[in-house]
Amino acid sequence: MRALVAVLGGLALHPLHTTLTQLAYRDADGTVEATVRVFADDFRAALKGEVTDSAAVTYLRSTFALADPTGRPLVTTWCGIRRTGDLLWLCLRAAAHGLSGLRVRVALLFDRYADQINIVQATYGGRRTALLFTSGDAPKSLP
Repeated sequence: MRALVAVLGGLALHPLHTTLTQLAYRDADGTVEATVRVFADDFRAALKGEVTDSAAVTYLRSTFALADPTGRPLVTTWCGIRRTGDLLWLCLRAAAHGLSGLRVRVALLFDRYADQINIVQATYGGRRTALLFTSGDAPKSLP
């Protein structure tokens, strides 16, 4: 009975499986910074173990990608992980020439949860835009 209560209590914490990726262009060094917010327990389950920098960047690079408007992949560099409560904030950077036309692929946790939804938010050129990814979605371009 206690196990059932623990499972149900855990489901109540976040009944939806979501991630949120925020993209920001950094004029100072010509890079795009991607910050991915994910629930720590979901991410730990995807890694099948402890969350380390090495495991996190390996998984993130397999499920998240940026490409220029022609489809050429951008090389990402790891810029760290931080934890706040039940959330992890994962950071990648890539050299880019702005966000307009950038192609984004976010497939985090699709292999774990049928109801997984990944949201991308980007603010640039005086506007804010959002992309929504569900299982099976191809990369999408920022307007």
